Amino acid sequence: MNKQIFIYILAGLLSVCFARAQSIGFTSEKLRFEWNVKMDEAKITELSSGANIWKGSILPAWWLLRNGKKEFTKASLVTMSSQGEDSWIVSLRMDQAATGSLKISRTKQGLQFDKLSVRWNGKVPAIISMYYGVRALNPLTESVTPAWDKPFMPDWEAAGYCIPGAKEGPAQSFFRSWDFGLANIALGSFGPSTGSPYGAAFPRPLYFAGMGTNNGFVALGAGSIPDAAMSLHIIGSRGCFEYLYREDLWGRPAASTRSWDIPLRICIDENAWQAFHKYFSTFSVSAKKNPAVMKAGWNSWGTWSRLDYRIAPIISMAEKAGAGLFVFDGSWEEQTGNARPDLKKFPSFYQDLNAAKAAGMDIGVWQSVGWVKDYKKEGLHEQDLLLNRFGKPCKANWNFDPAGESYYCLDPGSSGARDYLISRTLRLMKTIKPTLIKLDFGYGLPSPDMSAPRNHAFRGERYAYELFRLIDSVAKSIDSTVAIMYYGISPLWTELEDVVSLDDQGDLWYAAKEGHDEWSIWAALLSSRKTQISASSGYDWSRDEEAVLNSCILGVPSAVLPVSGIENKSISSAHLNRRLAINSWYRKTILWSPLWLNSHTGDMNGPPTLNCWGRMEEKDSASILTALVLRTDNKEKITDLRLSKMIWTSSWALISQDDRNIFSSQKLALIPFGSGSISIALDKKPLSVIRKNIEKSEPYHDWQWNQGMFTITINQELFENTAGFIIEP
Repeated sequence: MNKQIFIYILAGLLSVCFARAQSIGFTSEKLRFEWNVKMDEAKITELSSGANIWKGSILPAWWLLRNGKKEFTKASLVTMSSQGEDSWIVSLRMDQAATGSLKISRTKQGLQFDKLSVRWNGKVPAIISMYYGVRALNPLTESVTPAWDKPFMPDWEAAGYCIPGAKEGPAQSFFRSWDFGLANIALGSFGPSTGSPYGAAFPRPLYFAGMGTNNGFVALGAGSIPDAAMSLHIIGSRGCFEYLYREDLWGRPAASTRSWDIPLRICIDENAWQAFHKYFSTFSVSAKKNPAVMKAGWNSWGTWSRLDYRIAPIISMAEKAGAGLFVFDGSWEEQTGNARPDLKKFPSFYQDLNAAKAAGMDIGVWQSVGWVKDYKKEGLHEQDLLLNRFGKPCKANWNFDPAGESYYCLDPGSSGARDYLISRTLRLMKTIKPTLIKLDFGYGLPSPDMSAPRNHAFRGERYAYELFRLIDSVAKSIDSTVAIMYYGISPLWTELEDVVSLDDQGDLWYAAKEGHDEWSIWAALLSSRKTQISASSGYDWSRDEEAVLNSCILGVPSAVLPVSGIENKSISSAHLNRRLAINSWYRKTILWSPLWLNSHTGDMNGPPTLNCWGRMEEKDSASILTALVLRTDNKEKITDLRLSKMIWTSSWALISQDDRNIFSSQKLALIPFGSGSISIALDKKPLSVIRKNIEKSEPYHDWQWNQGMFTITINQELFENTAGFIIEP
């Protein structure tokens, strides 16, 4: 062989080996993730076709105020060393600004950045923003770049994005790459204050987002709570994660080193829900977390939102509908944030409170996370509040309307603010003695563009979290069984949340059914988190059926329904019966997994949609079907053999009342959602069938048993006067 040819071949082989040594990859069934660390080029491809699913860079970058000037710097590889088959240390250089290191590990779920460390050169700069997924502007494409005043651009590229509940009214979670334009989509607790479209409280905070095509999706998310405001920033059709610090306004740590623990996790799977589910599985659940199952709830807001501040009629309706928990929602306080009842608005507050307890109901109360109306009256001072850039107290409201009623915001780094939250929570626990505290408006706090806590440890996404954590710890020091309710589905929050509530459907506007479907599908990501899911309701009784149906699978039912209908008409027995049914027979378990059947978790062809679906629970190492919702749309597409013999018209729910599946349960609840019939294969012929409604329970005999099939048919009149049936083989 010619010596020169040999040298070329050897050089080529060495080049390939060197490139492979600087690449990290993993495979998940139909997809392959590959990252050339040297070039910082990552991509996900479909194994069968090689089709591109997603691509972009993932080394961090910063927008800094350094030596009096704004400066962009991006990490680049210096050296890379293997620490074993699934672990690497990457030495980094950030131009002239810093040096650093990144520890990376490959897990069974995907890829994880374990720790990012930076040592600044010279004077410590102020971080304006930190990014994952950006590059310096390319002179060849700069002429096509939208209006943008920074010398870098996002470079995450995919056919579309999935951000659960990115917008509401109506709800939308899937977007084509060009749908956003120039947008900032809050992934954490900050929404309108960052310029993000207003979204209902549920499901934020997320701390993750999805990107991909109909052939696969990637979930990218944080592994620890960020110390900055986290968002998915879109310029044109390209995306990136932005972490907004604004240390140029609020000061920066003095230390010459900075580190971030588990700043990024990457998981891939065949669709967005599965990729998110895999991301959730990267977080462990504490063995100490074993919350008691909450009673079925009834919330005062549906009536109070109409400025009808009566309490007794709501308690009466809640009792009639079989609720076991009465929640005093927003407006109960003398002033927002002080945990004292408004006795002018509610002169019989304590009598009504005692009446609810006498009716056998537990008590819940609403509390704002960080707002206070009159700080001076509460003995607070300006140093206990967030201040704006002019040194004046910063105020906030749910949509940051400058003309709307607004509230001062507590600074969790202030000892005075912390003492106030502690004393407020202690007073609440000792006077009201709630079994549930519903926390709200952690997403209605000023962004880093407006203000920031003085203590760096409580900045960014840690701001709302610290307020929440403090309230939680104080409340549970008095009663360890008190349940704390919030809205966020992030696995980083669920260690504190006992109950996650789907927000009131008022935020879904005219598409309540479609929106509640989406919310229910995203809530199902929590099914393995030891966290109760409260499906909530809207304010409209005529549209309550879908919320009740979904509650049959999700878990704990809750309603914010008013005591009267349109034009103060009385509520029909049919509507009350549906609430009585779910309040009586919901599953008293927490751990489960969804069975989608002919439902659709969403992709680039269509939004998440619920038709028939079920609740699977583990029993003696077997997965059993404990609850089933049947709708008529597309039922011919169901291929699950367990349902092969079932025949039904209209909608039904079946809920096992013991630890057996619905086909062998010794006590099976059957709930109709319209006139029609159902035939179901049961292991044994029923010994009795009991019909229940809001008036009474009585034996029911009009059913058939033929060759192992139980059949029941109800007409419209019977439906309107029936909550459901209990079948006992």
